[in-house]
Amino acid sequence: MDEKSLSSLDVVSNMKIWLDRRFGEDFLVRRLHSDCARMRVNVELFEVLHSFKSRAIVVLATDNMDCFSRTFDRVRSRRRRPTLGSETMAGWAVVCDDIICSSEVGALKAEDPVGFFGPWLSEYDLSFSNALLIDDRADNCDAFRGQGGSAVQWKMRENDISEVRQSVGRWLGYGS
Repeated sequence: MDEKSLSSLDVVSNMKIWLDRRFGEDFLVRRLHSDCARMRVNVELFEVLHSFKSRAIVVLATDNMDCFSRTFDRVRSRRRRPTLGSETMAGWAVVCDDIICSSEVGALKAEDPVGFFGPWLSEYDLSFSNALLIDDRADNCDAFRGQGGSAVQWKMRENDISEVRQSVGRWLGYGS
C-alpha cells in the first residue's frame, strides 16, 4: 500500500462534486456509509460462520477502505443477533467478532500478510498456525499459508458452501 492512503472523506472531497445545499455538505459521505451498510453478503457463508461461532473467533479480513470498517463497526455494535433473511452487511456484521481492514493496518493481505494479520494475531496471543482464512483469492490464501496458516479458497459462484462447512469442521477437529 502507499505510505499515505486516502480516506473515504479525502476521495469524496477530491471529487469536487458540488451539491445543492438541501443535501448538506456531508451527504456523499453519509450516502457512502449507507451504501456500505446495504452491501450484499453471501448469506450461506455467514450462516456457516455463525454455526461455528461457539468454537472459533470469526474475524472479517478485508482489503477495503475506512468507510467500510467504520460502517461495519457501527452496525455491528447495534445488533445482538444476525438478521435472518437479511442479505446485507448490516444484517450479518454481528456474526463477526472483529474486523481487520487494510485501510486501518496499512497493508494488503497478499502483499504483506504479516503486516495485515500479524498485529491482530499478536494482540490475541495467536499465530498464523492458529488461524484459518476463507478467501476467494488464491494469492491471499497462498500468502496466508506461506506464514503457516490454513486457508480455504472459496468462490461464491464456483464452489458449494458445503466445502467451507467441511473444511472449517476439519480444521476445528470434528466432522462437518
